[in-house]
Amino acid sequence: MKYTIKSITTLLFASALGLTACKQTEFGFGDIITPSNLTVVADVIGVDANNPNGNGTGSVNIAAQAGQALSYKIDFGDGNSQMVPSGKVAYKYANPGTNEYVVSVNAIGTGGAMTTLSKKVKVFVAFEIPSNILTAMTGSGSKVWITDNEAIGHVGVGPSDGFTPSWYAADPNQRPACLYDDEITFAKTANNQITLNVDNKGQSSLIGAATSFYGVSGPDGCYDISTGGTKALTFSPATSASTSTNSTRVQFKVPGNGIVNFGTGGTSYEILVLSENNMTLRSIGSDGNAWYMKLKPKSATTPVTEKKLVWSDEFNTDGAPNPAVWGYDLGNNNGWGNNEVQYYTNRADNAVVQGGVLKITAKKESYQGSNYTSARLLSLNKYSFTYGRVDIRAKLPSAGGTWPALWMLGSNIQTVGWPACGEIDIMEMVGNKPNVILGTVHHPNHSGGNADGGSTTITNASTEFHTYSLDWSASSIKFYVDDKLFYTFANNSSLPFNKDFFFIMNIALGGNLGGTIDPAFTTATMEVDYIRVYQ
Repeated sequence: MKYTIKSITTLLFASALGLTACKQTEFGFGDIITPSNLTVVADVIGVDANNPNGNGTGSVNIAAQAGQALSYKIDFGDGNSQMVPSGKVAYKYANPGTNEYVVSVNAIGTGGAMTTLSKKVKVFVAFEIPSNILTAMTGSGSKVWITDNEAIGHVGVGPSDGFTPSWYAADPNQRPACLYDDEITFAKTANNQITLNVDNKGQSSLIGAATSFYGVSGPDGCYDISTGGTKALTFSPATSASTSTNSTRVQFKVPGNGIVNFGTGGTSYEILVLSENNMTLRSIGSDGNAWYMKLKPKSATTPVTEKKLVWSDEFNTDGAPNPAVWGYDLGNNNGWGNNEVQYYTNRADNAVVQGGVLKITAKKESYQGSNYTSARLLSLNKYSFTYGRVDIRAKLPSAGGTWPALWMLGSNIQTVGWPACGEIDIMEMVGNKPNVILGTVHHPNHSGGNADGGSTTITNASTEFHTYSLDWSASSIKFYVDDKLFYTFANNSSLPFNKDFFFIMNIALGGNLGGTIDPAFTTATMEVDYIRVYQ
């Protein structure tokens, strides 16, 4: 078959002859030939046993060949295409992570005839780790991290679409012991990637719902699990719906069992928070929930300094509380600033030492125009101190509307007022929320409902004695229950917590925090076994 075009060519006007002429010409393009036997080869650069999808550069050599082809159009499957006369081209994919692309090749023959063939190619492109993340995780090249055992929520869980451990946040040192001896080393490689090595001392902490992922069965606990030596981490942009305010937007994947410091069955970890001294990770476990873990550098551990007992009241003498140490606030004082309803007295009915404990008792009774009585003991102008550790062993009332407190105020309150004097609440609990222990500090611009504090939930607060502790220094104020840290406040020289404070112990009723008083309430007692100060 011939393909011809007829065109009219106008010749030059010959004025001398007074003539014009036209010439009809045929142009032949030859036969229409469709390319045959099209083949396509896509070689990913750097493929080996350890890198099945390439070396992370994203480079691929593509070679197309077909009989009778004049040129080739290659569509790389990522939105880009290119005309390649030779059929051979080196291409570099840019999308981080491991992605599969469909490479489509059109072999073009004479007359525009084409043959098409597609081929799938899977390519790994290494994510360029931001320099601040690279430095924070690996330090000068290698950095050892451990579980931040003193942080609330160092193990936590919440819904998969959330970014806080809203269902459970572990109290300090609450998890199995094998979690706290793991050493987690992040190291920088020559090409600025990061490796992970977890020395779990032979055992790893596993979350019960995920144990089957590791080939074992049982509840939360410690299991003989191999963490697999040094592993190359794969970094990529985070795939969650988080925003820049609650995530670095970077995640990494741990090959193999995926354990960083405890096993959830998940292998990808989003970096929510990262600085020189702390790291918070979020991982979706095999149970579909979001699990949280907090790490700190191994060098960040602080040695415990031994302190000596400098003062105590053991409450071993029956009768009135020692008048050399304890005075009383008296009256209703217009609700003591919190809309409380009790009238404080100095009667033995409301405060007495008996059987080796101090008993502060709140009662429902008509007294001095009030319907309730209680006691508030204080050591103002009798005993005060600056810095140290305080241990108070107590058993708390549980009735609805009660508000027991073990706390401290700055000794200069009578000259500067509150909150300028500062307030440290070692322990507060309300009967309407039994077993929830509060630790709080009040100071200018952070007082009342805007105070700084934390909480923890214990068991048997009203049926057993527990030790409520404060560790107070120029740099921090730490709150404990039974030696378990649950809140740390950063102290500094601009705050009112660097001078003498005195003790207060009381039971309030109702008020802004105490809430509704149980209509069946008649009486409730807080028992204090001892109060001790160490320095």
